[in-house]
Amino acid sequence: MPVTVQDLRPRSTELEFEGVTASQVNAVRRTLLADVPKLAIEDVEFHLGPIRDEATGKDYDSSTSMFDEAVALRLGLLPIPTDLSEFRKKTECTCGGAGCVHCQVMFSVDKKGPCTVYAKDVVPLGDASLAVLEPDVPIVRLGARQALLAYATAVVGTARDHAKWQVAHGVGMFPRPHVKIARKEGCTDACLKRTAASCPVNILDFSGSKLSVTDETKCIDCGACEKTCEHGSIHIEPDAERFFLRFETDGSLSARETLRFALKDLKRRFEDAREAIQSIP
Repeated sequence: MPVTVQDLRPRSTELEFEGVTASQVNAVRRTLLADVPKLAIEDVEFHLGPIRDEATGKDYDSSTSMFDEAVALRLGLLPIPTDLSEFRKKTECTCGGAGCVHCQVMFSVDKKGPCTVYAKDVVPLGDASLAVLEPDVPIVRLGARQALLAYATAVVGTARDHAKWQVAHGVGMFPRPHVKIARKEGCTDACLKRTAASCPVNILDFSGSKLSVTDETKCIDCGACEKTCEHGSIHIEPDAERFFLRFETDGSLSARETLRFALKDLKRRFEDAREAIQSIP
């Protein structure tokens, strides 16, 4: 199964698979969506009662403009950098799920209004490298006499349990399109020129009374060219054995790490299935 990396960036990638079926690429897509683990805030403990500012002596009300449940949900959706060689699920940790530095991370929030609480205000207790990514994401607005004091615990999970543990986003697959051009009788230069201009990704070139494709890999199979040419001189056919796969991450893992884990996990599950089938008497 040859795989070509068309584009690789820290948070996104595009791959081309050859000699595969749609179901095989879809298995990779589903694994990327649901089975790659990451850290996300799971439990939030809010301070109840008045909060005193020691510097000014003012008392603040422990409340916000949102329900605590909504604030906790927003905290859970914040991306946290995750090193899968260091962190693991509580069910797989040597501490037996009691909680240790290898299966959970503690965060604190201590803000007094009037202000907006941002992701950068969610501070890790200990390792500063675990600070929340995208620091300018707003969480909640505090009024003049409002304050937010809370402690949060992040654990490792997967998107099968909750979307807050979803690493890969915008995961899409589609067959590689083949653009076939065969000028039909009655198709004029004006028709071919309009057809070339209709392409939204500008991969069609009309020159010297001839229509050609400059970069077939950029075709998005939108069908605009087929609709524009009234004589059917251009036709797009999907390749049944070559597929593109694109996805991006929230930054908790790099695109390379995400893909490596997904492929490794998919291989493990196939091997487990094969061993289970072979053990059937």
